[in-house]
This record gives sequence, C-alpha cells and structure tokens, in this order.
Amino acid sequence: MTDEPREDEHPDIDDAKHAVQQSRERAEQELRQARERARRMLGLADRLRRLREENGFHQLFEEAFGGRG
Repeated sequence: MTDEPREDEHPDIDDAKHAVQQSRERAEQELRQARERARRMLGLADRLRRLREENGFHQLFEEAFGGRG
C-alpha cells in the first residue's frame, strides 16, 4: 500500500483539470476564428484598395479633398 493519494480521491482537482482543458480548447477555437476573420478582412481591404485604384476613385478623392484620404 502506498501513501500517495489516488487521482480519483481528488475530484476537485479532476474538475479543475477538466475546466482548464475546456478553457484551453475554447481559447484555441476563438483564436482560429479570429485569425480567419482577420484573413477575410485583410482580403476584403486589399480587394477594395485595388478596386479603388483601378477605377480611379483614389485620384478623384485626392483631387476633391486635397489628398487627405
């Protein structure tokens, strides 16, 4: 017989470990989602920038507002 406690003798510790694991998984999922949103937003911003340059809107905007945009 050993003096070391068995894992099942500490349900609070097991619950805490489980909560930590769930929290970590949620954080990882949120990070993946945030990265995907950022990737989409950067892609959209790039497409809008190219469209603005291609259609000459940036030139009109600079002429109208003195290059403040």
